[in-house]
Amino acid sequence: MIPARQVVARILSDVGLLSAVDKLRFIATIARLQPATRRFVSANPNFSLPPKALAFDAYSAPDWDFYKRSGLATAEFLSEISKKYLAMDCPVKVFEWGCGPARVIRHLRATFGLDAKIYGSDYNEETIAWCRDNIPGVTFLHNTLQPDPPLPIENDFFDLIYSISVFTHLSESTSQRWIAELLRIVRPCGLLIITTQGDALKLRMMPDELRRYRTSGTAVRDKCSEGKKLFSAFHSPEYLRQKLFKVFEVLEHAPASFPFTAQDYWVLRRPP
Repeated sequence: MIPARQVVARILSDVGLLSAVDKLRFIATIARLQPATRRFVSANPNFSLPPKALAFDAYSAPDWDFYKRSGLATAEFLSEISKKYLAMDCPVKVFEWGCGPARVIRHLRATFGLDAKIYGSDYNEETIAWCRDNIPGVTFLHNTLQPDPPLPIENDFFDLIYSISVFTHLSESTSQRWIAELLRIVRPCGLLIITTQGDALKLRMMPDELRRYRTSGTAVRDKCSEGKKLFSAFHSPEYLRQKLFKVFEVLEHAPASFPFTAQDYWVLRRPP
């Protein structure tokens, strides 16, 4: 049975009210989290916090304890995967595509080493401006929704590229363009770690979405701006293996297992 929340969201989307309701949810969330925010700021006076609207846009809640705790744990998780497949005896070059307001990337130098070269990009200019002003030791780039022009990165540059819940908010055509761009900038035998929404979410799909998912391998909720969290994309494992990720070697696929998101994660290696 489809959860009632999904049915209500579909109705709001069909009548054009989903974004307005999301703004009301933001206001209510801010009010609800005020006591927790005061406690966090008191306990972490030197921890830079992004604007609440940016955190809500990226993570649906400016819950600062979650922001800090989940960001560090995710950075540690990424580091452990990298150690399995990459030689870590020299400084690694790491890139987060879709870094948002730095929940994870701000912890990478602690988990990958102070000599690691860390880069991040996002299509939200306000987010990138905040990151540049507040997160030291990381090179931040602004990218457009489409990889046109390409990122200002030379070919075969990064040892590791990771992307958390980004392909989950893009159309099929945009995803195809970006996977080609990520292929360009990761070095031969370099890694990609990517999260997607797959079979575990079938029960949350509306009947028409489930039909598209079963027949074509992908389905999108696209009655809002592409790239925003309300724009949602689902990809079957078969579609990803045969189409979007077909040029990569699949090292791992873990359904509904990425920390704090319950999304699928894929560990891919560019062929030599």
